[in-house]
Amino acid sequence: MISKKTLLNLLKYFIFMAVCIAIISAGLFHYVPPEDVKKTFIYVARDLTTSGDDIVFVYPSLSTWNGPERFNLSAEDETYNITYTWSHDKQIYSHRAEIPQELFDFYQNKSHDRRDYAQYAVSEYDRDVISKLADSFSAHGRRNKYSDAEIAMNVISFVHTIPYTSDLETTGFNEYPRYPIETLVEGGDCEDRAILAAAILYELDIDCILILMQDHMALGLKDDGNFSGQSYLHNGTVYYYAGVTDGETVIGIISKNIDPTLLALFPVVQNPVFSAHVNQYMIGFDDVSYKYILQGTVQNAGTGHGDDVYLRIVTNVTNADQDVPDQLISIGSVPEDYSADIEVAVKVPRANGIITIYIEGDNFDSIEIGGFYFNLGNR
Repeated sequence: MISKKTLLNLLKYFIFMAVCIAIISAGLFHYVPPEDVKKTFIYVARDLTTSGDDIVFVYPSLSTWNGPERFNLSAEDETYNITYTWSHDKQIYSHRAEIPQELFDFYQNKSHDRRDYAQYAVSEYDRDVISKLADSFSAHGRRNKYSDAEIAMNVISFVHTIPYTSDLETTGFNEYPRYPIETLVEGGDCEDRAILAAAILYELDIDCILILMQDHMALGLKDDGNFSGQSYLHNGTVYYYAGVTDGETVIGIISKNIDPTLLALFPVVQNPVFSAHVNQYMIGFDDVSYKYILQGTVQNAGTGHGDDVYLRIVTNVTNADQDVPDQLISIGSVPEDYSADIEVAVKVPRANGIITIYIEGDNFDSIEIGGFYFNLGNR
């Protein structure tokens, strides 16, 4: 005879099995990643999709951001203590800079293969040093009642005093653009001086561009109504040539020993640049759909924050009468040089088609970062 306790346990078992069958029949789904890919997530992205269609479900997660530490150094940390002295408008100026060794090393180890030269001028992590230098020019300008153009000329006078160093002699490379921190410590050539000047003017909110010429680089200053000479039109704005090499002291005049052939103009603005690598894994199915996990890494390799960054997952079905709504997966603000692992679960119809993944945001162009075909109609 079966005891009451045994009957009670059997009843609990059958109830449990009935609940499991009901969940599976309803198409509900829960994903537990294998141990080798399981992560502890501290930030959960939001699914911004407004459609109520149940064809695609998304369960996004975003891991801890990986990126450079902020440079909060103590008084005991090593620094370059450098005093700069220059003359402008019959006055002598000076500025003392304290540049952390760690910050200098950080920029030396960053990539130097960017060909949008303005991006060297607008990196996030040297702003403290550059802003203090810019404050000096702002104070000089207020005291002397300088216009923006006159402040810019004072900045150019300053970079004229930066020691000239050859890329080949100091780095072994024919072309080695320096970040402003490197130029402040080591000196540089015309492109490095121009980048440093652009970094200071950017901090002062004075409009300028970088002018790349044959074997030369200079600044372009926005027309203030008093300039004349060589000018360039960029996005509807006129900029006048401002040389940064020794002897170039007049706006609009290119030295005779410089080849004036124009190669490119670079606006001095931050430009987040995103890259990503995404893999997909099929992890389950039901009568009408298949489930995938998308795993990968997103990185901001440009300058400045990427604002309101999100993934757009586009599913196009080719052999079924179904429209699958795009999925918008919010990531948020992504700092310069930061990367993160992403993991997204998607559910697609049992059909043929393609999933394409884009990364988009408020201050950069949409980028296609991956995609894959699915052919599930006959399974």
